Amino acid sequence: MPRPVGVVVAMCAASAGAHAALVPQHLDHEPRLGIAFVAATAALLAAAAALAYRPDDATVAQATTVVLAALIGAYVVNVTAGLPWLSDGPEPVDVVGLATKSVEVIGLLFSIRLAPITGGRGSLTHKEARP
Repeated sequence: MPRPVGVVVAMCAASAGAHAALVPQHLDHEPRLGIAFVAATAALLAAAAALAYRPDDATVAQATTVVLAALIGAYVVNVTAGLPWLSDGPEPVDVVGLATKSVEVIGLLFSIRLAPITGGRGSLTHKEARP
């Protein structure tokens, strides 16, 4: 079975490649969305590199989880309601978008395994001793 960190790095890299490939098309018809795709590509590459360099760092894993969740959430909003500050209206759902989001969901599920939330006030997994 592959190590979870390897799966997350691969999924981030694959998603970054898909976003990078779509930059020119988006810059042509919706420049602000194209810039958002550049930012998404950079965030995904940074997450993949950080995880590859520091595979046991919980903070890096948590940041990667946030990046993946944000991209999935942004896609859902963009295809249902549109992102008024980035595009003219909702984008149609397409195979590339669904495939990319599927890759990101796999990465998200594995990234959650890398850094489970533990300890601290209000934690579900931490029980404080009571006198």
